[in-house]
Amino acid sequence: ALPGPILMENPMPVVFSRRAAEWFAPPGTDRRYLVAPLTYRERQAFRADLAREGGIYPSHAQMLAALRTAVREASPGNADELLAVVDASEATPDDAAAQVQLGTIEAACATVPVYAGLLAARQRYLGTLPWVAARHALRGWEGDGLPPFRRARGLVPDDLLDALPQEDVEAVGWRASTLMQPGQDAAKNSGAPSPSPE
Repeated sequence: ALPGPILMENPMPVVFSRRAAEWFAPPGTDRRYLVAPLTYRERQAFRADLAREGGIYPSHAQMLAALRTAVREASPGNADELLAVVDASEATPDDAAAQVQLGTIEAACATVPVYAGLLAARQRYLGTLPWVAARHALRGWEGDGLPPFRRARGLVPDDLLDALPQEDVEAVGWRASTLMQPGQDAAKNSGAPSPSPE
């Protein structure tokens, strides 16, 4: 069994989870963050918080359906041709030319409300995910200028995350999200994981 809180050089306590945590240094900095893979229950709490704060990530199929509706609402003279491009991009996702054409249509429809709403939902979700993941997965940190680490009710408080460099929180959050995914061996034993955002 591990002893009670371990003090780092600054000093700041480190709280260990049941699974091994790892030190992570965001690119271009000497600050280090202790990030834990979340347990099953911690992942469920993370997902619930993410849904409350970040909403739901619209699927690729939902985005394409909204894009088709946006094309019809915009009523350009070549609407049928544009819809055929959307269909082709869906049927052949590995066709680079079709995906480039799709990107042009997406950009043209970005302000059409039916499509813009889903774009905003995606941005909200993707912007919120690393923040919520960092709140759940952080177990400590060290580096000049960082405030003393603490957790309250199993989470890093928002005011403490606000005191960290935003780019660090984002990098730590995406690393925490990666650690939530099952490893190669676990994936083989548990079947296919649910799809992640593109």
